[in-house]
Formats: sequence, C-alpha cells, structure tokens
Amino acid sequence: MEHTRPQVVWLGLTFDLSIILTSTAAAAIVFLIAYLTTRNPSVHVPKKAQNFMEWIIEFVKDIMNSSMGASNNLFVLSTGVTLMMYLFIANFMGIPFSIVTVEEQPVTWWKSPTADAHVTMTLAIMIIIYTHFIDIRTNGLKHYLLSFFKPFAALFPINLIEQFSTTLTLGLRLFGNIYAGEVMLALLASAVTHGIVNAFLAAVPMLIWQAFCLFIGAIQAYIFVTLTMVYISHRLI
Repeated sequence: MEHTRPQVVWLGLTFDLSIILTSTAAAAIVFLIAYLTTRNPSVHVPKKAQNFMEWIIEFVKDIMNSSMGASNNLFVLSTGVTLMMYLFIANFMGIPFSIVTVEEQPVTWWKSPTADAHVTMTLAIMIIIYTHFIDIRTNGLKHYLLSFFKPFAALFPINLIEQFSTTLTLGLRLFGNIYAGEVMLALLASAVTHGIVNAFLAAVPMLIWQAFCLFIGAIQAYIFVTLTMVYISHRLI
C-alpha cells in the first residue's frame, strides 16, 4: 500500500513533518549521548560511558589516519565523530518499527531520515561545501581556485563535474541502501495482515533482515565518514 507524507506548506515552502520529527529526534539522541558520556570525565579511572565515547573518538581517529595520514585536527575530528554518531542512529530509526496513521490514505510519520533522498543529498552537499571551506581556511582562496586547474588547465571542466558527481554519489549511496532496507521490511511486515500462517512464515526472514539492516546501517555510516575524510584530504593536497 502506498503511503503519503505529512506535509505542510508555510511561506511557499513545503515541509515534511516526518523528516523534521525523525531528524530532530536523531540529533537530540546524539546530543544526549554526548552529554551523558562526557560529564565528569576522569583521567584515572574512566567510567564505561566515558570509555564508549573515547572508543568512538579513537575509531574516527583511525579513519583519519588511514585517509588523511593525521588525526590531530580537532576541527575535522569533531565533524567525523558527530557524523558517525548521527548517521549511526539515523540509519537505525526505521528498523525496529514504523509509525503509520490509518486514514483514507495512510501517512508515514516515523522512518529513518536517511531513507529520504532530501536528507542524504543535503548532508552530501553540506560535506562537499565543508571540504571546500577547509581548503580555503587552510590554504587560502588563491590555492583553492587554482586547484580546479590542476594538473592541467584543460581539466577544469572535468574537475568541476567531479564536484557534482561526488556530491551525487555520496548522497544517493546512503539513501539507496537505507531506503531499500526499509522497503523490504515493509513488505515483510505487510504479511502480518494476511493471516497467521503468513505472519509466522515472515517472522524469521524479518528478524534476519532487521539484523542485516543494522549491519548495512553501520557500514554506511562508516563509509560516509571515511569518504568525508578522503574528500577533505584531497582538498588539503
């Protein structure tokens, strides 16, 4: 059954309330985790929560070392940690359950925000702009402009197209994997309405697919952060 989105129009702009709800919830969870795991830090005997946050930071540092050859840039490190936590949570939000209101046309209120191309493409655009900002901040405007003409001036059109293709692939890769996983879960969940036998037969595949979606969600968060670090390293050359 086709579901619609809860949309409102304000000042000529259309807002998807489900995306606003789930994106805000994911951001709030990230903030709460960061706050709870960094309160009262201890140098001598850290608690489990502090160890968890330190593990995430070290994990992102390893990505930076393998992608950039360094991990001492706190500006980039904070971006990587935030991205990793946000994407990790956002990718999983639609896996345990989905909230759909039963009306003349069912409306989906709860799903993974990254299962929407608007969210993933916005993230991709922000990351590409962020890499350009780091280039200008680190090397200056002149170096940034000349980078589009390297190694030869004739490659300027290709270098320009590369920025658009990079943005497109970065956003669509994340969207496609998360969206496909939730579509399959919806198909398996629909078996519940077709009798007890169908529901029983679909239970085991649904549990297996949920576990697989958790794995894919974690991998996609890792890939997105890794590619972000790679793109940053390319701008710093």
